[in-house]
Amino acid sequence: MMDTQRHNKTQKKWSADQTTEKEDTFRALMDDSAREAYSRPWHRIERDLRLNRLRLFIEEISPQYGMSKEEKDAFFLFLQKSLDKKLLNTLKVVAYDQEKQRITAIRGLEIKRNEAGLLKYAFQAKTPKVEGTRKKKKEEVASVQTKIEE
Repeated sequence: MMDTQRHNKTQKKWSADQTTEKEDTFRALMDDSAREAYSRPWHRIERDLRLNRLRLFIEEISPQYGMSKEEKDAFFLFLQKSLDKKLLNTLKVVAYDQEKQRITAIRGLEIKRNEAGLLKYAFQAKTPKVEGTRKKKKEEVASVQTKIEE
């Protein structure tokens, strides 16, 4: 009878230098892909990355409206629900600067403080279409913009 031998694969042991080099390469690759993801047009960015940009937008406009942490959180939830309802999907609504990777304006969004000092925000209701044969001049839609200093 022949003696059957099992062929075991020899596993190569990695040195500490090789693993850190691979980790650094992997991190660099991930950082590059994240930067690339944010430099895409708004409608090509994934939902989670859009939420991140909305959070930055809120941080940029909050001093303008004197928002507290609770108001920022509530406003973020409002924008998150608006995104899920597909109100923030198009380039016509969200002005996104690909070079700076920031939202510069959200058209149709109104933010106000009422007499009681409560922060109110909503999207401006669409005006009903008027039937006619001539194309009328578009009215300027209100928008919330960031104050970017160059």
